[in-house]
Amino acid sequence: MHRPHRGFPHAALLTIVALTLISSLIAGACSGGGEEKWDARSLEQTVAEVPFAPIIVNSNLGVGKNRLSLALFDDNQEFITNAQVTATFYHLDKEPEGEPKNPKRVGEAPLLPHTLKGIGVSRLGGVLVSRIPRAPSTDLGDLHIGHDSTVYTSLVDFDRAGFWGVSLDVKTKEKTYSGLRLVFVVQERTREPRIGDPAPASKQLTLADVKSVDEVDTSLTPNPELHRLTVAQAITSGKPTVVAFVTPAFCQTRFCGPVLDQVVTPAWNEFKDQINVLHIEPYDIAKARGGKLETVPAVEEWKLLAEPMIFVVGRDGIITAKFEGIMDYPELQTAIRETLK
Repeated sequence: MHRPHRGFPHAALLTIVALTLISSLIAGACSGGGEEKWDARSLEQTVAEVPFAPIIVNSNLGVGKNRLSLALFDDNQEFITNAQVTATFYHLDKEPEGEPKNPKRVGEAPLLPHTLKGIGVSRLGGVLVSRIPRAPSTDLGDLHIGHDSTVYTSLVDFDRAGFWGVSLDVKTKEKTYSGLRLVFVVQERTREPRIGDPAPASKQLTLADVKSVDEVDTSLTPNPELHRLTVAQAITSGKPTVVAFVTPAFCQTRFCGPVLDQVVTPAWNEFKDQINVLHIEPYDIAKARGGKLETVPAVEEWKLLAEPMIFVVGRDGIITAKFEGIMDYPELQTAIRETLK
C-alpha cells in the first residue's frame, strides 16, 4: 500500500530512493579470485550464499568526512549485533551508459559496532522507509520490543564525488565472509551541513515562547533544560553545543526515543556544566498531534533528510561531528571530549 510522504522535501525523497537503490546492489560470499567486478550482475551473484545482507543506511554521503553507517540483516531481517567488520574502499569509474568499474583501492578501515538497546523496531523494511515521513504504522509485524539494533560505522573522508565501492570482510558466529561488495554514490556535498561547516543559527521555539514544555518536547518526562536556548544563542555562547533533532512521539524510525534516553540525556548529565545541549523536535508538535507531519523551520534550515540527527558544534560555531540514525553514547561522548579540547 502506498503511503504519501509528508514533511521532508520531495527532492530529499528522490535522493534517498536513489541512494537506497544503489546501496541495494550488495555482494557477499567468498571471492573466487581474479579481477573484482562491480557491475550489478557480479554483485548479485556473490551474495547468493551469504546468510545476511549488508546495507549502507546513511540518508546521503558527500565529499569530506562522513560517519559511514552499515547495517547487517540476517535472513529474518533482524539486525546482526555481534559481527566484526573491515571495509576496503575503492574509487569506481562509470561509463555514460555502463556500470561502475575500474576499481582503484584507496584505503581500509574497521567498522565499529554501535548499539541502541531494546528498541521497538528491528526489521529491514522499517529501516529503509524510516527516512520518509509517513503516517504512523499499524503493522505490528515491524514491532520487536526489546531487540537491540546495531550499526557498524567509521569516519570516512571521501575525496571525490561519484561512484564508490566497498569490499567487506565480516566475521560472525565464528565464520568469516570475505569480499562482500557494495556500490554507493558520494555527492559533491551532503544536503545537511558537513563537518567543518558553520552551524545554521536557527531560532527554534524555546520555553520562552510557550506556556508548557509539552509544546516543544514529546518525551514522556521532558527535560526543560534542553529547551532554554535557541541554536543561535547557543553557538555564540562560547561553549560547545550539542544539537539533537529527535522526536520520541513521532519518530519515523522509532530510534528517536532511545537516542534521547541513551545518548542525549547522558551527554547532558555528564557535560551540562561545560556545554549546551539542545533538543529540537523535527515536526510541528501541535500539527503532528492532529495527524499531520510538518517539519519545523529548523529542519528546513539544516536541510535534514533524516531523524534522529545529532550535531556537535565547537565554541567557534563550526560543526565538529554529526551522527545519524542508530548511535550510542560513547560515540557522542568521544566527540564532545574532542571538542572540549
